[in-house]
Amino acid sequence: MRAAALYKTGTVLGFVTSRRELHGLRFNIANNFVDNAFVGSYNCLMNSPMLKRATGNWVVGDQFWDREVELSLFIERLMEGAHLLLTAPRRIGKTSLLKEAARRLEGRFLCLYVDLQKAESASDAVVELSMAAQDYKPAWDRVLSVFQHVLKDTVEAVKIKDLSITLRGGLTADNWQSKGDQIFEVLADQSQPVALFFDEVAILANRLLRGSDYTITNQRRQEVDAFLSWLRANCIRHQGKIRLVVTGSIGLEPLVRQAGLSATLNTFTPYHLAPWTREVAGGCLQALSHGHDLVLPRDAIEEMLDHLGVFIPHHVQMFFDHVYQQARMDGLQEVSVALVRAVYQQSMLGIRGHVELSHMEERLKMVLGPKLDYLALDLLTEAAVVGTLTAETGRVLAVGHLGDDWAASLRDVLAILEHDGYLRNRNGAYSFASTLLKDWWKARFQFAYIPAAERRQ
Repeated sequence: MRAAALYKTGTVLGFVTSRRELHGLRFNIANNFVDNAFVGSYNCLMNSPMLKRATGNWVVGDQFWDREVELSLFIERLMEGAHLLLTAPRRIGKTSLLKEAARRLEGRFLCLYVDLQKAESASDAVVELSMAAQDYKPAWDRVLSVFQHVLKDTVEAVKIKDLSITLRGGLTADNWQSKGDQIFEVLADQSQPVALFFDEVAILANRLLRGSDYTITNQRRQEVDAFLSWLRANCIRHQGKIRLVVTGSIGLEPLVRQAGLSATLNTFTPYHLAPWTREVAGGCLQALSHGHDLVLPRDAIEEMLDHLGVFIPHHVQMFFDHVYQQARMDGLQEVSVALVRAVYQQSMLGIRGHVELSHMEERLKMVLGPKLDYLALDLLTEAAVVGTLTAETGRVLAVGHLGDDWAASLRDVLAILEHDGYLRNRNGAYSFASTLLKDWWKARFQFAYIPAAERRQ
């Protein structure tokens, strides 16, 4: 018995046989019995859902659109005791998934979010782990006791920023592991199981591995090994009491593979968060239009989806935001295909207001360093301008940048570009995964670019 009509390129693929069936679908979703084929349909059809534009870097509750299947599976793995390596391209909704999971697990798990974005060392990571417990008094008091040798003032008299500095002063290269182990022991001793969401682990590992000169040395490799092995050891030591979820905006797997440290991740189960499906993205655009009293016809939605190519939640909302603003500026209540095309060319591909897309370019330099970054820029521009990047054109570009010692570096760069969602490999050739990113990259870098075929000549 079919219970939904699917939104897909204007074609109805099924039928709503009764409102009772839709309410039954809602019951199944609420109780974690979910079918991926129905969730987007339910959101589109049930009571004409409305959605407001997102603000900030993550959303929860009513703003958390779809992802019911992914969230259900994620929570299921945590309940089973798994340690997870959450992977996804940038702005796919990793942080929102973690925050929403924490909200739904409240009362069953103690969920702590540990952000390592600014961490420069393993000691910094231990401090961030410690500070994450500050809102949970039973754990917080015992965490502070680990640092009693440096806490001379009462905690109430010390500002949080100063407290972080104070705690950091109590850690050295010789004791960060033992102090960190004590923090894990405190957390494992809580009345509830603990889920630790470690964000931007790869950024810290990359800093440790490459340093300011982007050179991998044996000493730096040992520092990364020590940090990741410490996490792994505590996963094993506190199995059943603590779950670790490791994630970040750059890929950890290509990084540790390059350093020869893949074994440090064998405790973690990969959990990939894919972009939205076309149906879910279309449903989101419909709900956003309902929430802002804007008529967004199906042909306009299809045009928007075609321009995006890959349906990264942030990009879907960003496109709607530009379309909504232009419609209001023009005094329009209904969006036309012509307006969508104009907004895409003028706003989505414009030179202003695209911090997010520019950030994808900046992330490459941070991960690869200046030398390999130039190669990555050429590889991406070749794919954007020509349409594909073949093995031969990749070789030509790599030799031009690196000389005879090109093969291993080219493999490393392509692995990172594919893992982090820039390119995808189809039948031995690479192309952009996202139409938006391809068009934006082409508009930004095609001027004066010489394709590899012409360089070879």
